[in-house]
Order: sequence, then structure tokens, then C-alpha cells
Amino acid sequence: MLMDKYHAESTKRNRSPILEILKKEIKGSKKILEIGSGTGQHAVYFTKKMPKISWQTSDRSINHEPIKYWVKRSNLKNLILPLDIEIGVNEKNINDVYDCVFSSNTSHIMSLINVKRLFVLAGRVLNKNGKFFLYGPFKINFEFTTKSNEDFHQKLKAEDKLMGLRDIDELNNYAIENNMQKYAFYEMPANNYLSIWKKLSA
Repeated sequence: MLMDKYHAESTKRNRSPILEILKKEIKGSKKILEIGSGTGQHAVYFTKKMPKISWQTSDRSINHEPIKYWVKRSNLKNLILPLDIEIGVNEKNINDVYDCVFSSNTSHIMSLINVKRLFVLAGRVLNKNGKFFLYGPFKINFEFTTKSNEDFHQKLKAEDKLMGLRDIDELNNYAIENNMQKYAFYEMPANNYLSIWKKLSA
């Protein structure tokens, strides 16, 4: 029987709504880099539904086992085994260029400095007009959108004071600093959002 680290229940709940937006927003894109692939379930689901794209997974090496399991089990030619990438440690090792960068449920479990580094990475590796997709719970106007999100934020802070929900305006500023601009903002199920920024120039 597979261990829990191979399954993320939230993936089953959010993958279809995310996919519908991806299919609309990545038309013409060929290469996508995922930062923080987690279990790898998102990557498998998306690449099955979008066979014309090449999806590069990545995560810290300690998290590679479940990603490799799902990638190999899927037998999808457009799904690539994970890069060893940890924001704040070795993200500068990514030298390829991508049409899109996707990251799900990462910004609230990173320190603020690493969130900034995530935006630096996206701005650096994206092609001109490339898009950066960031999914998760965010604050809006520096306010929590729901009591459950506030409770989640406090739970994260209790675990690690460097973690916590980020404000969308704050993230928009990081995008501007890295040659990207706000492109779209989608409200998603379970008090989450999908924010998209677009690269202004190569």
C-alpha cells in the first residue's frame, strides 16, 4: 500500500478547475516548468489532458520519490522526471527557458525572501510573453478573505514563523520588480485563487 506522501487529497479537489484555466491560458505554449511538484499528481493529470505540452517537474530531492513514482507509472512522454530544485538553495541552476512557470500551494509555506526568489526565478526563465501561474490561498488588501484562511495562516505561523499567507498586492510588486505584470486573477474553490503574471520582455 502506498504511503500518504504519494497522495494529496487537495489535488483531486482542485485539479479540474485549475486545468480549465490552464487550457485557456497556455494556448501555444510548449514548455512548462513546475516549481514544487509535491506528490507529482498535478503534473500527471495536466499532461494527460494536454499532450502537446512538455511538463518539467521539480522539487527538493527529498521529495522526489513520489514524483518519480507517478511520472514513471504514467508512461507519458511529455512528462519529465524532476529537477532537484529548492528555492533559496539552488534555483539559479535552472538555465533553460520556458513558456510558462506553474507553482501550486507553495508561497505560504516559503519564507518571504524565498517567495521573492520564486518571482526572480520566474522572471528569469520565462520567454517574452510567458506566464507565471501561482495557485493557493492569498490575502487581499492585506485582509484574510475567510476565517478559515486566517486560521490556516495562524496554524502555519505556529509551525514556522516564516510561513504564512501572502498578500496579492505584495506579490504583484514582486512581479513588477522582475519584469512581469498582473495578467489575470481567478477565484477558485475552497477559498483559493489562481494568479497569473505575464513577462513583459525577454
